[in-house]
Amino acid sequence: MVTQLAAEVIGGDEGQPAVERWHPLVRAVFRFGAVFLGIGMAGAWLAYALLRSFGLPQRMVTEVAEWTALHPLSDSVGYHVFGTRIDYTPTGSGDTAAQWVSIFTLLLVSVAATVVWSVLDRRRPNYSRLYEWFRLLLRAALVSALLLYGMVKLLPSQMSFSLDRLVEPFGDMSPMAVLWSQTSLSQPYEIALGAAEITAALLLVLPRTAGLGAVLAVIVTLQIFLLNLTFDVPVKIFSLQLLAYAVVLAAPHIFRIVTALVGGAVPFRSPESLRTTPRGNRILLVAQAVFGAWLLFTAITEGSDAWHSYGNARPHSPLYGIWDITDYTVAGQEMPPLVDYSESPNDNQMLSATVRLRRIIFDIPIGVTAQRMDDSLFSLPAQIDTDRHTLTLSKDLGHQLKIATLEYQQPQPNQLILAGQLGGRPVRMQLTRIDLERFPAVARGFHWMQPVPYFR
Repeated sequence: MVTQLAAEVIGGDEGQPAVERWHPLVRAVFRFGAVFLGIGMAGAWLAYALLRSFGLPQRMVTEVAEWTALHPLSDSVGYHVFGTRIDYTPTGSGDTAAQWVSIFTLLLVSVAATVVWSVLDRRRPNYSRLYEWFRLLLRAALVSALLLYGMVKLLPSQMSFSLDRLVEPFGDMSPMAVLWSQTSLSQPYEIALGAAEITAALLLVLPRTAGLGAVLAVIVTLQIFLLNLTFDVPVKIFSLQLLAYAVVLAAPHIFRIVTALVGGAVPFRSPESLRTTPRGNRILLVAQAVFGAWLLFTAITEGSDAWHSYGNARPHSPLYGIWDITDYTVAGQEMPPLVDYSESPNDNQMLSATVRLRRIIFDIPIGVTAQRMDDSLFSLPAQIDTDRHTLTLSKDLGHQLKIATLEYQQPQPNQLILAGQLGGRPVRMQLTRIDLERFPAVARGFHWMQPVPYFR
């Protein structure tokens, strides 16, 4: 598209083919894009993704990620320009101060590199072949990202169903929690989202289908970016990068599609060969296919691990369910089910024998979630011994800082009795398991025919 919109054809010597000369501004824009979007973003992500795919230790991968974020130059920019110290510790967020400062630093470096490149290479008429390599780099980065994120949706684990969302007040959820919850409630919808991302990625692998894959990738990444913006998901920077890759790759094809729709002639245009010989191009084509197959294999492996570890196929707690506390006594004294905000424990205390709980939710094997009378939720590491019928609650996953040790009995499948020491005081609770079918979000299902809208 660059050469179509901005090139001038220069006649060569007699018997020599004509050479396209790009407009100087187009050449400058390409140089900046190659450094900023290509090497700085797509290249850095691709290096990070490949290191992960080969199973390198996470510590080493994290160190490489710091260097691709232009550490320590970003540290200096953060301190002297923004007055902040950069912390590269992974937090699960892609929109940290470190990420924003590294993008700003990359922008400065890219501008400087573009100026130097333009001065040293000012006589080159075009970058037709380098442009195709640039597109190949964007394709590779986009394929790796779409396969990774698509697989954790195809095997639902990115938005996995959680029992505590059924009883958490809607107003207490963050916008991101709302998005995650509504997506997890419809497993077919999450699978469809993943299938769309994976389809776009697989089409992008080979040059013959890359155009169609790029157009589909624009649709997919645009939806991702809009959801991240409107539901405050902290992956805004990276999703915008993916959208930019897709737009650059799809732009020539979208231009041709629009031209055809308005009745214009769309002549066939083959891309510039990346290698100078047919044999070299065949080798490169095989390499692209092998690369795509490797990324697909690693995505399936990681997606399967995630699905079985914390996704919808994860193990359930032996006491799986949402349990209402119907009776609660401390040292033989009944604790009434009253909301008393003055006695609510602080964040450090979390659980107190003198504060009545409303529910206990058993979902994953290594933790529990409790709901106070004011409907607020908090979670604790837990260990359930099914042989000894004991429940241990702690402040840490290693259970070195124990909060409570309780014995449990199940007179009936939907009845539970917990008794033991909590905060040094004897407590006893009787619980009744809630039938999940009482929640319309779980029980409503799908209906082709509806006499009236079901909106409650």
